Amino acid sequence: MESNKLEKSLLKEEWINNIKYMSPRPRYNHIELQGELYLQLKSYFKKSCNVSIEAALFLTKEDPTIIKSDKNSVDNLIKSKKAEVAPDIAVYCDKNQIFYRGYIGIPQLVIEVLSPSNPDDDLIPKKDLYEEYGVPEYWIVSPMSKKIWIYSLINNKYELKHSCTLNEKFKAIRFENLEIDLSEVELIEEE
Repeated sequence: MESNKLEKSLLKEEWINNIKYMSPRPRYNHIELQGELYLQLKSYFKKSCNVSIEAALFLTKEDPTIIKSDKNSVDNLIKSKKAEVAPDIAVYCDKNQIFYRGYIGIPQLVIEVLSPSNPDDDLIPKKDLYEEYGVPEYWIVSPMSKKIWIYSLINNKYELKHSCTLNEKFKAIRFENLEIDLSEVELIEEE
């Protein structure tokens, strides 16, 4: 019984349209890429936007300030299990989105680093969810293929704006002068 609880605690739980998605703890390559992305984003945004790693995000198109002003609205959002995710990295430029459980609303940028055990979760249901709620920019980073795909929301649909390898510098679509360089990240070969 104790080992079963421990195994469950090693999984990240997310909810999309009342379906539970479970992710294992990230592997070394995932952690290295996530960490480097976080450092570069944190340096770029300084104090203008919050950059978070795997914080709970309760997606909603409603104004976070209005939701937070009514305890029942917060409780209903949390209990709905419609759109509760924990992006690998997300950027929030509205301080009103912060609340005791993480964030409410729509981030300006979401980055998901693919895991070998469940890459389709980020490529299909989560991408569709971010598109549905209007996340303006979505990056998918693959340690396995050593590639990055950058999507921008255009007319309520994601369009692939750029793809490159991890050895190439690349720029964000939404944020002027935000250039990312992952070429120094040393990945290991997976067995």
